[in-house]
Amino acid sequence: MNVTYRIDKDILYIAMEGRIDASNATQAEEKIYSIKNDNPGKHTVIDADNLEYISSAGLRVILKLRKDEPNLAIINVAPDVYEVFDMTGFTDMVTVEKAYQRMSVEGCEFIAKGANGAVYRYDDETILKTYFAKDALPEIKQERENARRAFVLGINTAIPYGIVRVGDGYGTVTELLNAVSITKMIRKNPEDLSEAVKYYVDMLKNIHSTEVEDGEVQDMKEIALDWATFVSAHIPEEQGKKLISLIEAVPKQNTLMHGDYHTNNIMVQNGEPLLIDMDTLCMGHPVFELGSMFNAFIGYSELDHQVTMDFFGYTHETSEKFWNMALKMYLGTEDQEVCRSVAEKAMIIGYTRMLRRAVRRPNEADSPAKIARCKEMLAELLCRVDTLIF
Repeated sequence: MNVTYRIDKDILYIAMEGRIDASNATQAEEKIYSIKNDNPGKHTVIDADNLEYISSAGLRVILKLRKDEPNLAIINVAPDVYEVFDMTGFTDMVTVEKAYQRMSVEGCEFIAKGANGAVYRYDDETILKTYFAKDALPEIKQERENARRAFVLGINTAIPYGIVRVGDGYGTVTELLNAVSITKMIRKNPEDLSEAVKYYVDMLKNIHSTEVEDGEVQDMKEIALDWATFVSAHIPEEQGKKLISLIEAVPKQNTLMHGDYHTNNIMVQNGEPLLIDMDTLCMGHPVFELGSMFNAFIGYSELDHQVTMDFFGYTHETSEKFWNMALKMYLGTEDQEVCRSVAEKAMIIGYTRMLRRAVRRPNEADSPAKIARCKEMLAELLCRVDTLIF
């Protein structure tokens, strides 16, 4: 028997490991209360991930703990141990959650990596997304809710059907039979991007033709204003004022947006595009979506083209070509001046976000160069762009 603990966001996770029976229940109780006394005021959760057996003596320890803390929860309970809790009536008194299935990405085909996790092809039928955060359950549940919301609104999206454990973290599994990412389509035929661009833009137009209610998803205008407010302290005063005023002047819109729309996040199945990675679902004017797209295809890799290859698996030149083709098709015009004007509006959003990120990560080796580049481009763009609306 062993009792350990960890603290995460004011929750005290007490791990009970091994076998707890009459021979060591008293010792387990003493350890648990010693941990609680050293960490007062925190909500307690019992993590039974490595609990192999618990007898009636061990159950009495948990019952005593539950009397002291009515909202006690027990998580990661193995099937055999869960049966003991169920037969003794504990599941009627305490929140008891079964352990999640364990899966491994070893040997799996890597599909994409984003800010919050990585996506793998587990088998011909299944996509597995792993999350970087050790306790990603709230994030996972929000992403599943976003996927359901988008699906109900008519967006063709893949809804994760299960939560699993991957190493010491969490993941989700999604059924995507023989689906292929647009990224993989581009890597296979970088000389002809027309089919990939059409899938990409058709889905984007479908998303942007959808309206959501206030409060259903995050408002990107509010988030962009936070970026601009932060950035304004790091650029000349007049530039900062104009940046904030440009974003403030963007009308409030309830237009649905993906928020992280790039070729890794669109799969093609049976000739239809569908979205994955729904944790960034949001609403607002499409200029905010285009700003995110500019960063993904050009901005983040502008100073180091290897970033594109590492992220997408195709060249920076291909990425830039895809961006230009997609923008033309999205806007429905071949007019270079119109496309340039809209691209510059998106670039203001993109560079604002990148500058904030670089300033907040001063220890990264390329941060000084990124900061200088973002400041240079914002100074140039803010001189000639007088509205972000298109």
